[in-house]
Amino acid sequence: MATAIDLLQEGLSLHRRGAVAEAAARYSALLQSEPHHADAHYYLGLIACQRGHFADGAERARHALSGDPTHARAHALLGRALAALGRSDEALASFDRALALAPDLAQVDGHRADVLSDLGRHGEAVEAYDRALAAAPDRAEDWFNRAVALNALSRCGEAITSLERAIVCRPDFARAQVLRVTLLSQLGRHLEALQSADAAVAAAPDSAEAWFVRGRILMAAGKPEAAIEAALRSLELGETAEAKALLGDALRTNAAIPDDRRRSLLERALREGWSRPHELIGTAIAAIKCDTRVSDCISRAAAAWPARLPTAEVLAAIRTASLAQDRLFCRALQCAPVTDVGLERQVANVRHAMLVTCTSDEAQEEALLNLCCAVARQCFINEYVFSLPDGEAEKARELRASLEHALAVGAPCPPSWPAVVGSYFPLHSVPNATALAERSWPSCVTELLAQQIEEPLQERRLAVTIPALTDIDDGVSRAVRQQYEENPYPRWTEAGPPAVPTALADRSPQQALDVLVAGCGTGLTTIELARARPKARILAIDLSLASLGYAKRMAQRFNLTNVEFGQADIVNLASLGRQFDFIDASGVLHHLTNPWEGWRILLSLLRPDGVMQVGLYSAAARRNVVAIRELVAQRGYRSAAADIRRCREEIMAAADGSLWKSVTTSSDFFALSGCRDLLFHVQEHRMTLPEIKSFVTTNALQFTGFILPGQVVQQFRARFADPSAITDLDCWHAYERDAPATFAGMYQFGVRKSG
Repeated sequence: MATAIDLLQEGLSLHRRGAVAEAAARYSALLQSEPHHADAHYYLGLIACQRGHFADGAERARHALSGDPTHARAHALLGRALAALGRSDEALASFDRALALAPDLAQVDGHRADVLSDLGRHGEAVEAYDRALAAAPDRAEDWFNRAVALNALSRCGEAITSLERAIVCRPDFARAQVLRVTLLSQLGRHLEALQSADAAVAAAPDSAEAWFVRGRILMAAGKPEAAIEAALRSLELGETAEAKALLGDALRTNAAIPDDRRRSLLERALREGWSRPHELIGTAIAAIKCDTRVSDCISRAAAAWPARLPTAEVLAAIRTASLAQDRLFCRALQCAPVTDVGLERQVANVRHAMLVTCTSDEAQEEALLNLCCAVARQCFINEYVFSLPDGEAEKARELRASLEHALAVGAPCPPSWPAVVGSYFPLHSVPNATALAERSWPSCVTELLAQQIEEPLQERRLAVTIPALTDIDDGVSRAVRQQYEENPYPRWTEAGPPAVPTALADRSPQQALDVLVAGCGTGLTTIELARARPKARILAIDLSLASLGYAKRMAQRFNLTNVEFGQADIVNLASLGRQFDFIDASGVLHHLTNPWEGWRILLSLLRPDGVMQVGLYSAAARRNVVAIRELVAQRGYRSAAADIRRCREEIMAAADGSLWKSVTTSSDFFALSGCRDLLFHVQEHRMTLPEIKSFVTTNALQFTGFILPGQVVQQFRARFADPSAITDLDCWHAYERDAPATFAGMYQFGVRKSG
């Protein structure tokens, strides 16, 4: 009969050779004769932890300690198991007992450092890693984890050195290579970052993360074609959201890749939400227009404009260009406003042709009906911004009356009727519209009814549930509220990937931050933030209940539970009685009576060391918008829908290169709410960088940088080599003087409140 010593030695030998099940059998057999044998319990606990059974491992470690309270490795094992179970404080206590008994257990310092790092105690973690590495300098994981802790302490240079030690210990250590690339890029050492990215994929060619980070560096270096290849390789190795988002970013640059490949990638990107659809639509349109059959249709429509082409010619062109079967074309129509004058006119011609033929058998064919529904969804998204000649408007009203009569008497009607009516009027405005949902329709019509009837009804139901957090008694605020009640802005159909504002990049995803989104509008950025930071507690406010209803519907669609919505006016927000770690005020302050006072009110709600993301219009970048607004006012156009349509027609008819025509480069021009926001807003201020600098200085804020495309940042760095210039507003003012269109969207930047 084997002795206890024999069984233990046999178990250890088997364990070392990887015969874990046989080793466990020996340890268990030993416990049959000696139930309190500490080493047998310890090794069974070690096997349990190696298999991921940490609760069993902890129990075994406790049995070992009941037999031998001085068993240092059992204390260490208990610490590892407790750490894996999320019981960090108890784990630290176990590690401390292990080190008190056996100070030379180097791996314990490493495990202890991991827990300290997870708790955010990065300084203590670095000290613990240093002790562990002094005893065992070849532990690559400890060098890597030390670098992570150093980076959290903003000791970026030391972190890079630590990563280099990790790579020496393990040349194929992909995660260390990837983090080194990221840190080099953050320091502006782009050439080294690209070299490190090449080394990462050479060391780990099957690492999706290594290919992803290489693509990200190539994108930052202004090489989108190469970035797409790297991102595609990453996607082949692992379908990650990060790789899809990178591809979305690269596709937005209209990178030179083969047309067939670009079209398939764009269609998938729009379908799967790799990027916000309105940010991809320009590239999608460029790809669509590369087809000479489509470009010929557009040319004929433009030559005849404002007259509509003969219906037979339009239908023939649809068949010739296979528009009804073009998945990219139909997908683009359904997800974002068309931002091209020529394509808009072509779609308007298709709408007219569908109206003329809507009672024919041809209009009920699956392909044409799908196209008609896609056009209707486009018109709903852009809020019926297309021009509408009197004769066409009258015929559309006649069809609407026929549909209303059929619903009233329960008479049948062809599927094309709701599709065509929905191209001219929102279907929820049709009396007895809900009866449409009670009938059986092809799937494309069913989806159209959901968009134009069910979703608006849901928004109205949700709007009445949203609490009023403050009064809205300021005259300007009331006027702004009315504008957005009539035209919620922006209308969007799909969010982009979960996204964290740049100002929050250094905050752990595990932090339960209190967040205020001031002026959330229809909720696009709020939803993206809530998806990226599920532990954040987000309050999103706006003046407009219509906008808030839209935002809340979208939040429910994404099953978000970490957002609450409230109707409030920033000018009265001081009475809220809450404090926040992060405030997003992008694109709202310049619509207040006094933007600077509104900014001060928001700062009073920001905790010390809190961060804020701000968006303000640039006076330099919006000179053409101001001039065009003056022309719009001189011609007597008002903010009513009919006037906006007529104004747009005059602008689109202007000569290329003219001031009047320049506004068509803005995506806002191609939707009714966007055009109203752009050219008819009831209140707008524009700022200069010296004014912003004065406010930042006066209020003791730290300016943390602009949010800009990588290409702009590279151009700025080429002019201002000093790394500190990137947060120097005087340098940016000089740069903007020479490149006034730099901030054409807005100044978007971060500030930090003094701690």
